[in-house]
Amino acid sequence: MTADLTALRRAARDARRGIAPAERVAAGKSAAAALAATLLLRAGKRIAFYAPLREEFPAAALIALARRRGCQVYLPVIAQRRLGQLRFAPLGHDIRDLRRNAFGVLEPAAPRAAWCRAADLDIVCLPLVAFDAAGHRLGMGGGFYDRALAGALAGHPLKLGLAFACQEVASVPRRAWDVPLDAVLTERGLRRFRRRD
Repeated sequence: MTADLTALRRAARDARRGIAPAERVAAGKSAAAALAATLLLRAGKRIAFYAPLREEFPAAALIALARRRGCQVYLPVIAQRRLGQLRFAPLGHDIRDLRRNAFGVLEPAAPRAAWCRAADLDIVCLPLVAFDAAGHRLGMGGGFYDRALAGALAGHPLKLGLAFACQEVASVPRRAWDVPLDAVLTERGLRRFRRRD
Protein backbone atom coordinates (compact mmCIF):
# COMPACT_ATOMS: atom_id res chain seq x y z
CA MET A 1 0.00 0.00 0.00
CA THR A 2 2.93 2.35 0.71
CA ALA A 3 4.02 2.29 -2.94
CA ASP A 4 0.42 2.96 -4.06
CA LEU A 5 0.12 5.93 -1.70
CA THR A 6 3.48 7.34 -2.79
CA ALA A 7 2.53 7.14 -6.48
CA LEU A 8 -0.92 8.62 -5.82
CA ARG A 9 0.55 11.42 -3.74
CA ARG A 10 3.11 12.24 -6.45
CA ALA A 11 0.52 12.32 -9.25
CA ALA A 12 -1.93 14.45 -7.25
CA ARG A 13 0.77 16.91 -6.21
CA ASP A 14 1.91 17.22 -9.82
CA ALA A 15 -1.70 18.01 -10.84
CA ARG A 16 -2.10 20.81 -8.33
CA ARG A 17 1.38 22.21 -9.07
CA GLY A 18 0.27 22.68 -12.67
CA ILE A 19 -2.44 25.19 -11.73
CA ALA A 20 -1.49 28.73 -12.76
CA PRO A 21 -1.36 31.49 -10.10
CA ALA A 22 -4.34 33.38 -11.56
CA GLU A 23 -6.39 30.16 -11.58
CA ARG A 24 -5.50 29.59 -7.92
CA VAL A 25 -6.77 33.03 -6.93
CA ALA A 26 -9.95 32.54 -8.97
CA ALA A 27 -10.49 29.10 -7.38
CA GLY A 28 -10.18 30.57 -3.90
CA LYS A 29 -12.74 33.26 -4.71
CA SER A 30 -15.14 30.74 -6.25
CA ALA A 31 -14.88 28.51 -3.20
CA ALA A 32 -15.52 31.49 -0.91
CA ALA A 33 -18.64 32.41 -2.92
CA ALA A 34 -19.90 28.82 -2.62
CA LEU A 35 -19.25 28.77 1.13
CA ALA A 36 -20.96 32.16 1.54
CA ALA A 37 -24.14 30.62 0.15
CA THR A 38 -24.28 28.09 3.02
CA LEU A 39 -25.16 28.54 6.69
CA LEU A 40 -21.79 27.28 7.91
CA LEU A 41 -20.19 30.65 8.63
CA ARG A 42 -22.23 32.19 11.43
CA ALA A 43 -21.02 34.78 13.92
CA GLY A 44 -19.17 33.26 16.84
CA LYS A 45 -18.30 29.99 15.08
CA ARG A 46 -14.76 28.78 15.72
CA ILE A 47 -13.14 27.78 12.44
CA ALA A 48 -9.64 26.50 11.74
CA PHE A 49 -8.10 27.24 8.38
CA TYR A 50 -4.42 26.79 7.46
CA ALA A 51 -1.58 28.83 6.00
CA PRO A 52 -1.19 27.10 2.64
CA LEU A 53 2.04 25.85 1.21
CA ARG A 54 2.71 27.15 -2.30
CA GLU A 55 0.81 24.36 -4.09
CA GLU A 56 -2.08 23.95 -1.61
CA PHE A 57 -5.57 25.34 -2.09
CA PRO A 58 -5.56 29.08 -1.18
CA ALA A 59 -7.35 30.00 2.02
CA ALA A 60 -7.09 33.83 2.03
CA ALA A 61 -10.54 34.53 0.51
CA LEU A 62 -12.13 31.99 2.87
CA ILE A 63 -10.44 33.50 5.93
CA ALA A 64 -11.54 37.00 4.89
CA LEU A 65 -15.11 35.76 4.44
CA ALA A 66 -15.14 34.05 7.84
CA ARG A 67 -13.90 37.22 9.51
CA ARG A 68 -16.54 39.34 7.78
CA ARG A 69 -19.16 36.92 9.08
CA GLY A 70 -17.92 37.31 12.65
CA CYS A 71 -16.29 33.90 12.98
CA GLN A 72 -13.30 33.26 15.22
CA VAL A 73 -10.42 32.13 13.00
CA TYR A 74 -7.69 29.69 14.05
CA LEU A 75 -4.62 28.20 12.39
CA PRO A 76 -2.84 24.96 13.29
CA VAL A 77 0.30 25.04 15.42
CA ILE A 78 2.68 22.18 16.06
CA ALA A 79 2.49 21.50 19.79
CA GLN A 80 4.84 18.49 19.88
CA ARG A 81 6.74 17.76 16.68
CA ARG A 82 8.17 14.46 17.93
CA LEU A 83 4.68 13.22 18.82
CA GLY A 84 3.06 14.73 15.72
CA GLN A 85 0.73 16.75 17.95
CA LEU A 86 -1.32 19.56 16.46
CA ARG A 87 -3.25 22.30 18.27
CA PHE A 88 -5.01 25.41 16.98
CA ALA A 89 -4.22 29.04 17.84
CA PRO A 90 -6.25 32.20 17.20
CA LEU A 91 -5.19 34.15 14.14
CA GLY A 92 -4.44 37.80 14.83
CA HIS A 93 -4.84 40.60 12.29
CA ASP A 94 -1.13 41.45 12.09
CA ILE A 95 1.12 39.37 9.78
CA ARG A 96 3.93 39.96 12.28
CA ASP A 97 2.04 37.68 14.66
CA LEU A 98 2.90 34.72 12.42
CA ARG A 99 6.10 32.67 12.56
CA ARG A 100 7.46 29.75 10.55
CA ASN A 101 7.43 26.36 12.25
CA ALA A 102 9.91 23.49 11.75
CA PHE A 103 8.33 22.67 8.37
CA GLY A 104 8.43 26.29 7.15
CA VAL A 105 4.66 26.70 7.54
CA LEU A 106 3.31 29.94 9.01
CA GLU A 107 1.52 29.64 12.34
CA PRO A 108 0.28 32.14 14.96
CA ALA A 109 2.71 33.20 17.68
CA ALA A 110 -0.14 33.13 20.23
CA PRO A 111 0.76 31.88 23.72
CA ARG A 112 -0.01 28.22 24.56
CA ALA A 113 -2.76 29.33 26.94
CA ALA A 114 -4.73 30.52 23.87
CA TRP A 115 -4.38 27.22 21.99
CA CYS A 116 -7.25 24.77 21.71
CA ARG A 117 -7.91 21.22 20.52
CA ALA A 118 -9.80 20.26 17.39
CA ALA A 119 -12.75 19.16 19.54
CA ASP A 120 -13.15 22.79 20.72
CA LEU A 121 -13.73 24.02 17.15
CA ASP A 122 -16.86 24.00 15.00
CA ILE A 123 -15.11 23.47 11.66
CA VAL A 124 -11.61 22.28 10.82
CA CYS A 125 -10.53 23.00 7.24
CA LEU A 126 -7.94 20.49 6.12
CA PRO A 127 -5.40 20.77 3.33
CA LEU A 128 -5.13 17.63 1.23
CA VAL A 129 -3.26 16.08 -1.64
CA ALA A 130 -6.15 13.96 -2.97
CA PHE A 131 -9.70 12.95 -2.06
CA ASP A 132 -12.30 10.52 -3.36
CA ALA A 133 -16.08 10.36 -3.66
CA ALA A 134 -16.35 8.56 -0.31
CA GLY A 135 -14.67 11.43 1.54
CA HIS A 136 -11.35 9.72 2.11
CA ARG A 137 -8.43 12.13 2.18
CA LEU A 138 -4.77 11.74 1.35
CA GLY A 139 -2.56 14.21 3.19
CA MET A 140 1.17 14.86 3.06
CA GLY A 141 1.89 11.75 5.13
CA GLY A 142 2.70 13.20 8.55
CA GLY A 143 -0.60 12.20 10.18
CA PHE A 144 -0.88 15.46 12.15
CA TYR A 145 -4.55 16.05 11.31
CA ASP A 146 -5.52 12.40 11.79
CA ARG A 147 -4.05 12.46 15.30
CA ALA A 148 -5.67 15.84 16.08
CA LEU A 149 -9.09 14.56 14.98
CA ALA A 150 -8.84 11.01 16.36
CA GLY A 151 -11.92 10.23 18.42
CA ALA A 152 -13.84 13.23 17.06
CA LEU A 153 -17.58 12.78 17.05
CA ALA A 154 -19.27 12.31 13.69
CA GLY A 155 -19.71 15.77 12.21
CA HIS A 156 -18.04 17.60 15.13
CA PRO A 157 -15.98 19.38 14.38
CA LEU A 158 -17.04 19.44 10.75
CA LYS A 159 -14.04 18.15 8.81
CA LEU A 160 -13.94 20.21 5.62
CA GLY A 161 -11.32 19.44 3.00
CA LEU A 162 -10.13 22.31 0.79
CA ALA A 163 -8.97 21.25 -2.65
CA PHE A 164 -8.94 21.93 -6.35
CA ALA A 165 -11.45 19.80 -8.24
CA CYS A 166 -8.57 18.17 -10.14
CA GLN A 167 -7.41 16.57 -6.88
CA GLU A 168 -10.32 14.14 -6.86
CA VAL A 169 -9.21 10.59 -7.62
CA ALA A 170 -11.10 7.34 -8.13
CA SER A 171 -10.10 5.91 -4.75
CA VAL A 172 -7.87 6.81 -1.80
CA PRO A 173 -6.60 3.72 0.05
CA ARG A 174 -7.76 4.02 3.65
CA ARG A 175 -5.79 2.98 6.71
CA ALA A 176 -7.35 2.28 10.11
CA TRP A 177 -6.25 5.61 11.60
CA ASP A 178 -7.34 7.82 8.69
CA VAL A 179 -10.10 10.28 9.61
CA PRO A 180 -12.57 10.79 6.72
CA LEU A 181 -13.91 14.16 5.61
CA ASP A 182 -17.48 15.31 6.22
CA ALA A 183 -17.34 17.55 3.16
CA VAL A 184 -14.98 19.02 0.57
CA LEU A 185 -14.95 22.55 -0.82
CA THR A 186 -13.49 23.15 -4.28
CA GLU A 187 -13.83 25.88 -6.88
CA ARG A 188 -16.91 23.95 -8.07
CA GLY A 189 -18.70 24.22 -4.73
CA LEU A 190 -19.38 22.39 -1.47
CA ARG A 191 -19.93 18.65 -1.48
CA ARG A 192 -20.98 16.69 1.61
CA PHE A 193 -20.20 13.01 2.09
CA ARG A 194 -22.46 10.38 3.61
CA ARG A 195 -20.62 8.18 6.06
CA ARG A 196 -20.80 4.53 5.07
CA ASP A 197 -17.93 3.41 7.26
